[in-house]
Amino acid sequence: MALTATITLKNRLGMHARPAMLLYELVKKFNSKVILRNNNNIEAEADSVIAMLMLDSEQGSTIDIEVSGPDEHQALSAIINLFESGFDES
Repeated sequence: MALTATITLKNRLGMHARPAMLLYELVKKFNSKVILRNNNNIEAEADSVIAMLMLDSEQGSTIDIEVSGPDEHQALSAIINLFESGFDES
């Protein structure tokens, strides 16, 4: 069964190219599948930067994260930490 969490985008520009790339690079370190879903129920696999950009999510919007696989707990924790940091954008 997959793990899920809902996060709020904190960074000023939302899910643009830089955060999508950071998330892509993070997800590639794990052996779990990661799916993001925006408020309009549009899904994107986190192993595709283009798909994540199609979520068109701005600051303050929520994203549901679904992680399934052998290291899902570690992957979800790392993903939440990345979102919580605002992708290190000031």
